[in-house]
Amino acid sequence: MNDSIGNNLSSTSRRHVIAGGAALATLATIRPGWAQTGVVESGRVVLITGTSSGFGRQMAEGFARDGAHVIATMREASSRNAPVAEELRVLAKQEDLRLEIVEMDVLSDDSVAAGVAQAIEIAGRIDVLVSNAGIVVPGPVELQPPSYFNANIETNATGAHRMYRAVVPHMRKQGRGTIIQMSSALGRAIDPMLGGYCASKLAVEAAADALRYEVAASDIEVSVVQPAGAYPTELQSNAKRHWEEMIANLDAGGRARMETYAPHIEAMLAGLEPDPELDPQDVADAVIQLAGMEFGTRPTRLAIGPYKDGIDPVNAAHEQLQNEMIAHNPIVELLTLR
Repeated sequence: MNDSIGNNLSSTSRRHVIAGGAALATLATIRPGWAQTGVVESGRVVLITGTSSGFGRQMAEGFARDGAHVIATMREASSRNAPVAEELRVLAKQEDLRLEIVEMDVLSDDSVAAGVAQAIEIAGRIDVLVSNAGIVVPGPVELQPPSYFNANIETNATGAHRMYRAVVPHMRKQGRGTIIQMSSALGRAIDPMLGGYCASKLAVEAAADALRYEVAASDIEVSVVQPAGAYPTELQSNAKRHWEEMIANLDAGGRARMETYAPHIEAMLAGLEPDPELDPQDVADAVIQLAGMEFGTRPTRLAIGPYKDGIDPVNAAHEQLQNEMIAHNPIVELLTLR
């Protein structure tokens, strides 16, 4: 594994950036149940969303090679993504990996419920959820029709919420669980021309934070990962495809107003170019290492990439504010009640 990734994880842990602040850090010492080891053993069951490409595909392979039983989910596994699904099945057979494909569309309540049920039927349990499915639909906020703006939120934030609703009851019943939510540096910083995407990542980070407090007493831990750089994945090419589709469907007024945004659009398209010096495997490896950490030692957030140094101080300031706020909230007593 990349040494810098290990350093990122260990240094963050030493700062005790634990879910929910000091109250949750205390739990590791006062309640034996929090010193879990089961989810870090070889053979843990990991369900990953959005494994047809990018980080999800690499995490699915990496977790399986690390000894996990992987449930790799993707939409249209029997149609558009059938070749990818077959590649993963062949890989699993060739390398004798426990890696299985389950069709799941995070845009559908029924699909998520059925996919999670199938995963539990296959593996018997879910130890780790990596909520990874996401899209980028770029464009000026003014020009984006609501359906395009909301596509970011529906997939990235509401899709993650569907996964929480489906997986948390199972984790609570089995007495433990880990949720890793994939976000972005743009869950903290705003990039013009990506307003819908930034809004979705701000929303999913807020939801993950709230969930962290709410499920703490059920021995479920929640961490957020923030890739902080233009990692070369299919996310960028898909973003350009969404953009071209959107402008093709603009009405006459929208097309006229596009002239105002000509320099913004040029900058946006340049910004969507991936950085060839970045390796998406670094992010996948960081998630795998994060999942393997002892319960109670995982950081609340982990930023990975060239903009990490800019995002870390923002995360630290947010953590300090959040800890101060939660210390005066009656829910803090529930975090240690068992």
